[in-house]
Amino acid sequence: MGSKKKLWQGFVFFLAAMLVMTYVSRMVYVSRMPRVKWNNPTSASIRNRITAEGTVEAVNAQAVIGLDGLLVEKVCVAAGDRMETGTVLYEVNREDLLAQLSELRAQEEAWQKQEQAKRREAATNTTRAQEDYDTNVIELDRKIAEETKKLEELMEDLDTHMFRIPEEDASDEIWIAWADERLRFDRDIAEKKRMIEDIQLEKEKRLREADRELEDARRAQSAAESGLELGASGVSQVRQRQERIALLTELSESGGKVTAACAGDVLEVMMQSGTRMGQDAVLRYADDAGSRIFRTVISQEQKGMVHTGDMVQLTFPGSAEETSETIDSIVQENGSYTVTIRLEPGVGAGRTEGVMELDATSEIYDFVIPIKALHNDGGNAIYVLEEKEGILGTELCVRSMTVRLLDKNEDYAAIADELLSGDMKIVTDCDQELQNGDVVKEWE
Repeated sequence: MGSKKKLWQGFVFFLAAMLVMTYVSRMVYVSRMPRVKWNNPTSASIRNRITAEGTVEAVNAQAVIGLDGLLVEKVCVAAGDRMETGTVLYEVNREDLLAQLSELRAQEEAWQKQEQAKRREAATNTTRAQEDYDTNVIELDRKIAEETKKLEELMEDLDTHMFRIPEEDASDEIWIAWADERLRFDRDIAEKKRMIEDIQLEKEKRLREADRELEDARRAQSAAESGLELGASGVSQVRQRQERIALLTELSESGGKVTAACAGDVLEVMMQSGTRMGQDAVLRYADDAGSRIFRTVISQEQKGMVHTGDMVQLTFPGSAEETSETIDSIVQENGSYTVTIRLEPGVGAGRTEGVMELDATSEIYDFVIPIKALHNDGGNAIYVLEEKEGILGTELCVRSMTVRLLDKNEDYAAIADELLSGDMKIVTDCDQELQNGDVVKEWE
């Protein structure tokens, strides 16, 4: 009887021990399970912030043209410098400047003296031509008057002779002598008339010649006074010399310093100290009144979120200036895309770099999950929480599911797959590394 009692006690003890061991093993089994949190995919859009660094470039940059032939003493600015109105850009050698100015002034003085001599000579020729004209008029008018007077005297003598007709009974010799005298008067009168006509013709001829000479003299005087006899090229040379004298004089008065006419940014300097300038530009700059463009490059992935006409925010490193601008163009170049933004006049003055920021909102996707729910096993994949029969009966396990990534940002991802549904439980957090098929428990 006692042995049976001990046997039952031992059996009960064994069952209790087995129960305790089972409980403990289950507790250990459960305690080792990865803990997970999950969410159902939602329908939403993805918001992305795109940031891209770029450059600020001047549109229609201005040029400073060199003072041809002058020696550069000192270059005072460099590319990238900021210039204000009155900033000294460069200095020329003063000795060289004064030597050229002295030579030009000597040439101008000699030319002025020559022109004055020409004008005096032309004026003298005009005076002489006028005097010749007047002398001819007086002389010929005097001759005509003298011959006319003689003609009148002959006419009077003829009238007197006609009143002295011989008596009818005068001898033939008297009538013949009277008739001969009459013929002489007629011949003298006709000769005198022809002489007066010849003098008139001579007068017209000589006055025409004198008038031409006077007109030529006046024309030459006018040309001398206006400088027309120099011709187009000569006038141009004189004007260029006079303009250069004025320029060099002004430059000499400023100490040989060439200053900026307006505020802006120096883009390029094409001169060196110790060299002579040519007729080309020696400096390029962008003035503050001009416009500028901002250029940056975005990737092919970003291109889908950036469009022509989008409003972006621009900032400039080292400056508190901010501006909202519109994208003007997006051009594909070598696998990437160049974004161009035309800035308003005055925006970005003095800046060579900028940063573009754009908030882009996508279309509404059917399945959006937290970005942390993605894991990689050769592609974009998620863990889906499912139920299965196991040691503890109905257990939770994870199944790896490869999906297509449509869009993402720092927090969320849009995915697609034919097997996706809105009631799927997608693992978002886990306290251990998961493997496909792992049994898990919910993270309370």
